[in-house]
Amino acid sequence: MYFLEQTRTRFYKDPFKFLKSLFTKEKSGALKTTKKDLEEHLRTTNFDSKRHEHLAIPSDIPPIEPPEHHIETSPPTWKEVENTVRRARTASAPGPNGVPYKVYKNAPDVLRFLWRLMRTAWKNKIIPKVWRRAGGVLIPKEKDAVNISQFRPISLLNVEGKIFFRVIAQRMAEYLQRNAYVDTSVQKAGISGFSGCLEHSSMIWHQIQMAKVEKRDLHVVFLDLANAFGSVPHELLWSAFRFFHIPDTITTLVKSYFQDLQFCFTTSEFTTSWQCLNVGIMAGCTISPLAFIMAMEVIIRSSKWVAGGQRVDSGFRLPPLRAYMDDITTLTTTVPCTRRLLRKLEENISWARMKIKPSKSRSISIVKGVLSDLKFFIGDDQIPTVSEQPVKSLGRWYDASLKDKDQVQQLRKDISSSLQSIDNTQLPGKLKAWCLQFGLLPRVLWPLAVYEVPISTVEKMERGVTGYLKKWLGVPRCLTTIGLYGDGVLKLPLTSLTEEFKCSKTRLQMTLNESRDPVVSNNAPTLATGRKWRPGKAVQEATAALRHADIVGHVQQGRGGLGLTSRAAWSKATAPERRKMVVQEVRHQEEAARWAKAVSLSKQGQWTRWDSVEKRKISWKDLWAMEARRLSFSIRATYDVLPTPVNLHQWYGEDPDCALCSMPANLRHILTGCKTSLTQGRYTWRHNQVLKNLASALEDKRAATNSLPPPAASHPLRTNFVREGAKPPKRGSTPLERDQLRLARDWKMLADIGRQLVFPPEIATTTLRPDMVLWSRSLKKVFIIELTVPWEDSVDEAYERKHLRYADLAAEARHHGWNTEVRPVEVGCRGFVATSTTRLLRDLGIKGQSQRSAIKAVSEAAEGSSQWLWMKRKDPSWAPK
Repeated sequence: MYFLEQTRTRFYKDPFKFLKSLFTKEKSGALKTTKKDLEEHLRTTNFDSKRHEHLAIPSDIPPIEPPEHHIETSPPTWKEVENTVRRARTASAPGPNGVPYKVYKNAPDVLRFLWRLMRTAWKNKIIPKVWRRAGGVLIPKEKDAVNISQFRPISLLNVEGKIFFRVIAQRMAEYLQRNAYVDTSVQKAGISGFSGCLEHSSMIWHQIQMAKVEKRDLHVVFLDLANAFGSVPHELLWSAFRFFHIPDTITTLVKSYFQDLQFCFTTSEFTTSWQCLNVGIMAGCTISPLAFIMAMEVIIRSSKWVAGGQRVDSGFRLPPLRAYMDDITTLTTTVPCTRRLLRKLEENISWARMKIKPSKSRSISIVKGVLSDLKFFIGDDQIPTVSEQPVKSLGRWYDASLKDKDQVQQLRKDISSSLQSIDNTQLPGKLKAWCLQFGLLPRVLWPLAVYEVPISTVEKMERGVTGYLKKWLGVPRCLTTIGLYGDGVLKLPLTSLTEEFKCSKTRLQMTLNESRDPVVSNNAPTLATGRKWRPGKAVQEATAALRHADIVGHVQQGRGGLGLTSRAAWSKATAPERRKMVVQEVRHQEEAARWAKAVSLSKQGQWTRWDSVEKRKISWKDLWAMEARRLSFSIRATYDVLPTPVNLHQWYGEDPDCALCSMPANLRHILTGCKTSLTQGRYTWRHNQVLKNLASALEDKRAATNSLPPPAASHPLRTNFVREGAKPPKRGSTPLERDQLRLARDWKMLADIGRQLVFPPEIATTTLRPDMVLWSRSLKKVFIIELTVPWEDSVDEAYERKHLRYADLAAEARHHGWNTEVRPVEVGCRGFVATSTTRLLRDLGIKGQSQRSAIKAVSEAAEGSSQWLWMKRKDPSWAPK
């Protein structure tokens, strides 16, 4: 019991930290060193004895044209600063001064004051000292890391300086892109509009697979630079600035920033003294990544010209180099080209005072479609092949098989072990489901997207996930997956693994097809997912459906008026918007397939015939607040898989008769049709529980309305003529349409709760007892409200029956001069509220949060009461809860 409470306490204290401790982490460890040794290491690694030596650009680098589009050199504008702060992550850790982005997001006046300081700093070309100071932490690069070489530094700078240099970085990135100074077919990092990691990994894998299929030669080398970010000389950055014609104004500001950049690191035991950064860039800085990319672009430009890339059937020549920050991959078709390119890269990287790490680099040589044992060298050091040691590059593993079969098998094992880890925790089932949704699924979406996983394998994985979910939620194995993942009458906050897989593959296919890089878009590979479902075909079908929708135009669905809703046009959408629209269309197709399956289910698909009830959507907040039994009952009752006598007879051959009345007892009989339960008053008790909540909501509204000042006198209706050719004035909705109670302040209400209701004799004389009567003498207006708690299939029937029951009473009241409305309302016995109920609340002015609260209250009352009736189904004696 103590361990159970301890586990729950840890989870509720920080759920996401609990998730991190739950799953096996690939990168973990604690630094074991003294303060003196760490400071000595930092001084050694961040000292550059040649920092004042000029680095001349290699003479054989192809020249670039002068800029056609010039960079803005005026101080930051208010709009730039405002947009930068708006895009910044609120959860981003603050720097040494402890001020987070949240301050500037929520205090525009403070941000405007900061903007004025930025303009002053720009004009005076002085970077404040506090913008050049950074705290930091060391995060592990490997599993069970202990030594300092196994950790990566992350710096935490003050957000004021990060905002300032983010504006400069955005201007420089736009300048480089508009002038085509960065070849985005080679280097995709740092330039907006490119999914660089996905595009590079997909194209590299595609070239390897095509070389195997077409029996061609291909030589791939994955190069690893030793401490690339920490060893790039600052002089190389300034040489790159000059090479790309960065104006002196911006260069001076960035140089002033790097001139006195200092940092300290905090461990669990101590904090180091301030250290100077004489070489390398700072991870966490907003200008450093772009400066590093420019330096790498100089190296790439001075190297790639010595070898040509592969020419494909479309006529394009693929680049011989692909880079993402410091990850460089060479792809050539001949051995001499590969060796020549490696020598040139080694020469230029050595010129830049950086080093290639041959032991962590890897090579793949395919000769006539077959993996070869050809060796490549960096100087005198051999580069291992993937046959000797597999390699992970840009999020994808490469091994001797050059297939994804082993990675898919490993993924299945990881999912299985992770599910078992979640199941072994002492958490309630609903919290285990949360761990699955927010812990496991995000971890598997990346490998599902990048690896060639057959759809049939994903479906097997989902069956395993579904089995655990049913166990945790307390539902039987026979429950259809539509009840867990579908957007039906009861929507749970759970995600289908198969649907997410299809969406991720569709998104990736669209990313490749519509890439801004013509080399990618014109040679986009077709992703392999087996024969059962193909993302390329799914994209074509979704695109055709969206184009057809443009031709048809917007069609209004449901009972809403024309123009109530709108949709984005495919022809006017941007590339990101189209990608989102296609993914959404794939989701719609998945949901349509679920609906088609649900219609064919005679028992678990009964909800498809509930046309007059509102859908219920259970959020994670609702799920956390629900008792486990209540959640299980809600799901099982909705899809009629509770262990009723009829179901038990069908499953196990047990007696199908009701324990109270000896009639066949299905769920409908137990909740609404048992004569003994009716005689004992069980259904009346449930009806009154729902009525109390509905009456409470109406009484609150009535009291609030009567306490308002007297309404303004209404003007008589008159005809407003419009001149020929003129437009009629816009008419807003009348107070009567918005809220029928606001026209008077003398509303009275009676409810048939606790004592028998006597219909007001001033309206009409009758022996009928409606559940509620709401009337106003001044308006001569009366609402006759009758509540029913029926089986959801019989909502429409109940509405018509109760409407006819009070038709004569309404006619008599109208005869006496009363404006009478008969308003039957229904709340299903399983908690599904009918549209007649929401319509009544809306007409009486109960809207927004008040309406949602009222609907939730009556729904929970009906569902909770039915759960109690279910628990007492075999008890011949009746006692209300």
